[in-house]
This record gives sequence, C-alpha cells and structure tokens, in this order.
Amino acid sequence: MLKLAINGANGKMGQKLLDLILKNPELYELVLARTFHLENNVIASDSYYLTLPHSTTAEVMVDFSNQERIEETLNWCLTHKIPLVIGTTGFTSDQMRKIKDAAAQIAIVHSANMSLSVNVLFEAVKMVAKKLADYEVEIVESHHRYKKDAPSGTALEIGKLIAGARGDDFDQVACYNRTGNNNQVRASREIGFSALRAGDIVGRHVVDFISDGEELSIISNINNRRGFALGALAAAKFIVKQAPGLYSMQDVLEI
Repeated sequence: MLKLAINGANGKMGQKLLDLILKNPELYELVLARTFHLENNVIASDSYYLTLPHSTTAEVMVDFSNQERIEETLNWCLTHKIPLVIGTTGFTSDQMRKIKDAAAQIAIVHSANMSLSVNVLFEAVKMVAKKLADYEVEIVESHHRYKKDAPSGTALEIGKLIAGARGDDFDQVACYNRTGNNNQVRASREIGFSALRAGDIVGRHVVDFISDGEELSIISNINNRRGFALGALAAAKFIVKQAPGLYSMQDVLEI
C-alpha cells in the first residue's frame, strides 16, 4: 500500500486524486491532504487551510498546487527525503533550476502533462517531425477559462520535442504572436502556437504538420481529469523505487 501526500487537495486535480485514492484503499493510503483557500475559483497564494507538518509517514508527495509554492514544497520533501511528483506547470527558469537542484537529492517526476496518452503523443510527434522534416508546424491548444499560463506547458513541450527532433533551436523557431508582423511571411522552420481559453475545456491539443497539398493532424482531447490523476498515481508508484534524479513520464512509461 502506497502512503501518499497530496498538495493542492481541493483543486480540480486534487479532487480527482482523492477520489481515486479513497476508492482504492487496498492500493493507497492518504496520509496528508493539503488544501488551499479558494476565492472565486482562484487560488489565494497566501492562504492555506492546512500547513505542511513537521513530520510525516508519507512515502511520496503528489503536487498539483501552484507555481508560487514550489520552493516550499521542495524544501519539505528534501527535509523528509520524500520523492515528489510534480504536475504543476508554468514554472519560471529559476524555479526549474530549483527543481533540478532538488533532484540531486531526491527522486522527482516532473511532466508538462500527466496523461498517459499525451505522453505517447510526445513520442509520436518526435517521429513525425523527423519523417516530415520540411512540413510546417502549427500547435493549437485549448483549455478552461481559469488556466493562467499560455501556451500550455504541454504545447510548449510538444514544440520543444519537434524542434529537438529536427535539430532546431526552439527559442529561435517558436512563434507566439503574428500580430503586427504585416510585412513578414512565415519562416519555413517556424513552430506556431495558438491558445484558446474558454468554458470548462479540460485540455485539447492539435499538432498540424502541413505542406502544399496535404496536412497531418495529431489530436489529443482530454475530456476529464481522471486520466491525469491515473498518470500521477502511476508516477507516484514509479518514483518511490528510484534513486535521486529528475524523471519524466517517458521514464514512467518506459518509452
């Protein structure tokens, strides 16, 4: 039985995790559920109903909280030598550096997307990018109205994987906004991003490989958050057996 700590337990992902954990007591034991104070469905970064305890019996923490608290979460896991699964996205480069530094001491899974199917998609786009190396690429992602970061972490990861597969510098080929570029045509190696925010869309990503006369679209459509929660629990079971290091969902899936 895996003993779990959940950070962000009353968020949308936290609720899905709790549901799966509590419905499978033979597999999981909930040791800690840390919750946020919510105002108009927005996390209040300085308000918690429950602070992290000074001691714990948890074997792993799963974090679906917010970017502002990652340093506190890392420090707590480092203090207790507890592996960490990070499902939060939108980190700054400095926050990513702190995650990588922490991974020298504890095992961490960090992924832009915890869905098992999306992580298979990550592998697929690398293959297609190599085989259709001269095709133009556009990535369109859609999420619910409350998602703050854009493009999504998943869309950015797709773009980085495509650029890497083609030997391109992602920062040089990524295009986030064509507004005002009235005299500039599309660059041949450009990877375009579009972001939609509306309604309660859980997550949809469309990757288009386009040439004159034909188009190949790879589509991931997540209809509910259960798949993310299942992926996070798979990552939790994986990471408790690993040596310190920074791991991905590709490691979890062995692909």
